[in-house]
Amino acid sequence: MSTTVAGVGSIFIDDIVLPDGRTYMNRLGGGVTHAMMGAAFWGTRPGLVALAGQDLPDTLKHELAQHLDTSGMHFLDAPQIRAWQIFEFDGTRRELYRTSVSEPFIQGAQPAHFPSEFSEVKGLYLLQDFEGLLRWRAAFDKFILWEPLQQIMQAANRDRFRATLREGNVDIISPNLAEARAIYGDQTPTQLVDALLEDGAHVAAIRMGPQGSIIGNQAGERCLIPAFPVKQIVDQTGAGNTYSGAFLLAITQGKSLTEAGAMGATAASFCLESIGLLNLKEVLREERGQRFRTLLAGVQSSTVAG
Repeated sequence: MSTTVAGVGSIFIDDIVLPDGRTYMNRLGGGVTHAMMGAAFWGTRPGLVALAGQDLPDTLKHELAQHLDTSGMHFLDAPQIRAWQIFEFDGTRRELYRTSVSEPFIQGAQPAHFPSEFSEVKGLYLLQDFEGLLRWRAAFDKFILWEPLQQIMQAANRDRFRATLREGNVDIISPNLAEARAIYGDQTPTQLVDALLEDGAHVAAIRMGPQGSIIGNQAGERCLIPAFPVKQIVDQTGAGNTYSGAFLLAITQGKSLTEAGAMGATAASFCLESIGLLNLKEVLREERGQRFRTLLAGVQSSTVAG
């Protein structure tokens, strides 16, 4: 399996607390990890350019290496970051860091950590702040999906976000609905896509949880991708990141917006049925194909002037 996309960020260890009190400790996490598992879901071996702590357990290193190329992992002289992921019945999540050193992990890997082994990678998933995005854009002429750090998606940062989007030549921007509204105000999903495109993104994909996702590009294409109705949501951690990783892979493979959105939504649906990372060992190819076809049949698409 080839390494056609790579993800940039940090490895987390998640201790997950569900609303009914059930806990799942010592689970691999971090947005970049979930995203690259979303790409691996479709039969590739994505790369990780990610920071990890000096004491990341060997069992978790082995788990990562089963499906991902870990040549770009960089181990800090600091304890491995871990965080409580606490979910409420309404689906909201609180992330509480459990280690004293967090800032390097929040910033994630930097261009100096990019390994020569990934020189032929076509696309990069960036879970970065403003400065991080611009550093990576200046260092590499790669196709970029930018998933902005949640911490920077605030109304106070609206002007800075818009300026960075214009300057960063972002191929795909993928916030969730709440993050997009934090920047642009209480607009409709379609209006938010239009705003992101007007500010310079080539493609905008807004993730809306159970409402699916809405995608648009500069050519005027717009499509609403439904969410697959899984029978039981086990854990929401990382489903949006999983979507983004699969979406990036699809676009770099030349898929249409609707195909890419359906591929992202299919991967996310399986993630919702796993505790922590998407469990590829439990994914049946036949079921994967069936969900993809179901989602593709439910896509609502249009072309608008512009």
